[in-house]
Amino acid sequence: MQQKLQSARVAAFAVVLAVITLGVDAMAAACTQSPDEIVVRISNLRNDSGNVVAELYPNDPANFLKGRARIERAFQPAVGQGTVDVCLTAPQPGTYAVAVYHDENANIKFDKNWIGLPVEGFGISNNPTFFLGPPTFDEAKFEALAGPTVILVEVRY
Repeated sequence: MQQKLQSARVAAFAVVLAVITLGVDAMAAACTQSPDEIVVRISNLRNDSGNVVAELYPNDPANFLKGRARIERAFQPAVGQGTVDVCLTAPQPGTYAVAVYHDENANIKFDKNWIGLPVEGFGISNNPTFFLGPPTFDEAKFEALAGPTVILVEVRY
């Protein structure tokens, strides 16, 4: 009985620690096939270190890729081969964009070098080509309709 109580305390502590560390939105990463779900199917990860992070942005071009403007952020463990699905919830049908990064060191940040270039893999919905700067919202936007929406994102390093 004592051992079961100890195990329950450890499990509860782990959940509390995950919520504090990753945030409540990170706990909702599992796909449920709900009608307002956006399934972000991520490919081209170079290894299975850390986590894959997906962020959902509203139809607000001026604030695209600004962390505080995101609607939701969710995490899944990285895989070295194949794809990873990270699920986000759209507040309603509409126009959105998704940004993804491979948080290889699991520090919950998109790491950049001293001149501001990414040192971790990243991707954007619609997989736009870009050079010397991030893509625009218009290049990344997609329509989330009623029913699950699947978005394919390829990570670049």
